[in-house]
Amino acid sequence: MNLGIPFSNEPLRRSWRSLCAGLICALSALLIAPAALAQSGSSAPDTTPAYVTVVTPASLIRINDLDFGSIVPHTTAGTVVLNPANNVCTTTGSIIHIGGCRAANFAGMGRRNFIVRISVSPSTNLIGPGQTMVMNAMTIDTLPDLIYQPNGNGNGIGNQRYRIASITGIFNFQVGGTLLVNANQAPGPYEGTFTVTVNYQ
Repeated sequence: MNLGIPFSNEPLRRSWRSLCAGLICALSALLIAPAALAQSGSSAPDTTPAYVTVVTPASLIRINDLDFGSIVPHTTAGTVVLNPANNVCTTTGSIIHIGGCRAANFAGMGRRNFIVRISVSPSTNLIGPGQTMVMNAMTIDTLPDLIYQPNGNGNGIGNQRYRIASITGIFNFQVGGTLLVNANQAPGPYEGTFTVTVNYQ
């Protein structure tokens, strides 16, 4: 079950004046181990994909979509909870989870020790061949790049303040949530969207 997540980078506000004008590139390469050599000494070529994310000042870039993986429903309702800190899914209500989970991942760029505010839609609907499923209880994992700054709004999604801790000013954060699975949920893919907003201060 894949959850494609468009994000909103508006309103992005800058209360500071000068940022590095150059582009900073964060390079992430996925390495695939070569196939084991046959006893005859023959070898086969393999390919390795490479990825790059270009982060510009006062921007927000989606790196990965949120993915709850695959589940087997039950005759009773249950939940699938995706922890953004470790990409682990846990279930309730006799729901069986199959395969891996992946939190949504975003990147931005400011300056070290500057403040950003992050807000996430409180809930969204996942639409598919059966009854609509709700995803709510959204959670954010910002460590180690962003440090939470208490501001009286509580913990979670409500326009929280964070201090940029990374030396480069580039930061990453992950978003997870809870999927409410209905009893006897019809099989097939379900998709929805939610909005992530970052305000630079």
